[in-house]
Amino acid sequence: MVVSEQPLATEAGAAILARGGNAADAAVATALALAVVHPQAGNLGGGGFAVWVAHDPAVEPLFLDFRETAPAALRAELFLDENGARVPERSLETGLGVGVPGSPRGLYDFQRRLGRLPFEAVVAPAIALARDGFAVDRWLAADLAAERRKLALHPGARALFFVADEPLAEGMRLCQPELVRTLERYAREGPSAFYEGEVAERIVLEVKAAEGVLALDDLAGYRVHWRAPLRGWFRGLELITAPPPSSGGIALLQVLAMLDGFPLDEERIRQRAEDAADPVGLSGRVLHWWVESLRLAFADRAEYLGDPDFHPVPVETLLSPERINRLRVGIGELANPLARALPAPAREGGETTHLSVLDADGNAVSLTTTLNTTFGAGIVARGAGVLLNNQIDDFAILAGSPNEYGLVGGAANALRPGKRPLSSMTPTVVRDGGQVVKYVLGSPGGPRIITSVLGVLLRAVVYEQDLAAAVAAPRLHQQWSPPATKLEPGWDELSVQALRNRSHVLELSETRWGRVQAIAVEVGGEPVGVSDPRGGGAARRGERVEK
Repeated sequence: MVVSEQPLATEAGAAILARGGNAADAAVATALALAVVHPQAGNLGGGGFAVWVAHDPAVEPLFLDFRETAPAALRAELFLDENGARVPERSLETGLGVGVPGSPRGLYDFQRRLGRLPFEAVVAPAIALARDGFAVDRWLAADLAAERRKLALHPGARALFFVADEPLAEGMRLCQPELVRTLERYAREGPSAFYEGEVAERIVLEVKAAEGVLALDDLAGYRVHWRAPLRGWFRGLELITAPPPSSGGIALLQVLAMLDGFPLDEERIRQRAEDAADPVGLSGRVLHWWVESLRLAFADRAEYLGDPDFHPVPVETLLSPERINRLRVGIGELANPLARALPAPAREGGETTHLSVLDADGNAVSLTTTLNTTFGAGIVARGAGVLLNNQIDDFAILAGSPNEYGLVGGAANALRPGKRPLSSMTPTVVRDGGQVVKYVLGSPGGPRIITSVLGVLLRAVVYEQDLAAAVAAPRLHQQWSPPATKLEPGWDELSVQALRNRSHVLELSETRWGRVQAIAVEVGGEPVGVSDPRGGGAARRGERVEK
């Protein structure tokens, strides 16, 4: 089963499974296809994280960090005006925002270590899509229109995404011949085709033309990190998820551990008996515990989390039962938005994309990749066809700077050359009793990634909703600062009022967020794939065709 938020990319991954590829082969094929057909977030010029879990529980799970890094010449003062105030556009729309891309080396290393097909075979679907082109769907057309101003700033993006000064509309064909040449070199030569030679030179020239400082040495020196994934337990299920420099895994495990000490089942039974309007039992007390646990986890995110290669992250302490118990005991009957002092704010973009894969042997991959904001910096390297990230915006560049996405961060996530910015990406694989894969899931959405993944797991595990219902259900988001809790449309009025009765400040959103791509394995081993109805993705079986 392959699930992603673009049907053509999903089909590319399913075709690789049908050819005899495994989960790693299909995941990389899907990710590369997303770089072509979902340029809002799919990429060669960005980075991401991947969790791999083998069918054999005796084999240790793996986590690959191919997050972008800060160029060597980058300094915080480059983002300030003559008065020392931060200029947000410099990290969002200029070459200063471009981090050293990790995707080309990360996807290659992941596939060569864990896949079984030739690398050329897994790149081939992306090459075909870039060469033959595809019809722009309504999702891409809407994002091109929304990001028109940013894309129009950069000549490479204008040449690729505009016709007669207008962004491509739904139904128009997008062909990418420059990206074809880059992908063909990449298929033949591996990462050196990207980090050295002509492609690298074109990327550096484009970034410098857009006021950036990326250098050839930055590209040549980029390395991925294989790290031990975080592992935790909730109701007999083992969760295998992202460690720092992601905050997602720690926050997910913290919140589930806090909630595990509350009588969730008693509240569910009581609510079902008293309120037929809420069939899954989300009582006011349950929602209160849920929101306050998130508030505490995001406060820890702001204070303690960053790149572990530059800043010591007290993972064991943050997840220790003693500390979790202290946090849980501190949750009272009313909302407590100012339980901790606020450190300096930081940003995080919400345009990310996730894919989930499960092969016939039971191997699983959960992979999230990103350009940061939609289309990243909007910079396309002319002659290479590579769209570049604006990931530097994820650092806490300046204390007290405006917070576009509401996230906070302090010294742990300060900008440093060679450092990876903190992320909320939460690729996760869940095993039943630590033995067989039960769920594979993840989401885009900046900080809302964490709350989206959490909400799906709580609904599926605690409230026994099937995967499709759990993914489609309305979500809530609380990230400690700002104090308001955001609610998607669709919540029961009794639940909303119950939160208000507990002094919660609520923000009722008119839009929905997060596009979870998930797989559940039913009894008997049959997978069910669900692509979030909030987007236009698809789930496909990769049935192998015997010759």
